[in-house]
Amino acid sequence: MRGVSVILPTVRLDAWLDEAVWSILGNTGVDVDLVVVHDGVVPDRTLRWATDPRVQLVHHPERLGQTRGMMSGLAVARHDLIARLDADDLSSGTRLSRQAAYLDAHPETVAVGSRVMRIDNAGVDGKEMVFPAGADIRSHLLFANVVAHSSLMFRRDVGRTVGGYDPTLRQMEDYDFILRLAAVGPIANLDELLTRYRVHPQQTSRGAPPCGHHIDQVMRGRVALRRALKAPLLASTIKNLVWRAVQFARYYRVIRPGYER
Repeated sequence: MRGVSVILPTVRLDAWLDEAVWSILGNTGVDVDLVVVHDGVVPDRTLRWATDPRVQLVHHPERLGQTRGMMSGLAVARHDLIARLDADDLSSGTRLSRQAAYLDAHPETVAVGSRVMRIDNAGVDGKEMVFPAGADIRSHLLFANVVAHSSLMFRRDVGRTVGGYDPTLRQMEDYDFILRLAAVGPIANLDELLTRYRVHPQQTSRGAPPCGHHIDQVMRGRVALRRALKAPLLASTIKNLVWRAVQFARYYRVIRPGYER
């Protein structure tokens, strides 16, 4: 059976984490290796899922951030396909098998996402997030991040080739990583609703400043991807200017973040 390692960083122990974990363990058609990275929180080894042989527990005594959590998870992952899930999001029971099958059938594709439904605190469906679907959505990445991190599955060897997640980033680490993957090969978004994304006030993606190292790093990734795709310079420059303006508008709440729209 095809093996998939799922990395799930968390900074808390709560019902949302339990739901996220069980949504992964409920996946069928694959050999699941779930790495739950406890970032600054002590694992509760009495939890039923914590004793499941498919679960690995990694503990950071001090909070180090999501990027270091992902790198710790990658270091112990058992399989060559790596999937991602946030501790407040949910995976469908067929997500891992559908994405693994796609990557096996398309060896040139380095990563794959899916359609994503928003859910509220209680897990009730809201509006679907608007992302392009298709076999290669990289051109859309030159305008914005169109792959939800919790829907991402990628090849571990390609992740290593691009240097993994940047530990200096506390925000936009997902977009930065996805841009670097995209410079290597195609990224697909399956036209299937396989991930549910919880919208709530405590999200770490809220309030990212419109200036700083994370913005500079993403801009470098966008430039590198443009060159890899041989996209027109003028059009990409305009997209970069628009993207920067959107970061200011988002930060000052002139417009709502994409996950709220």
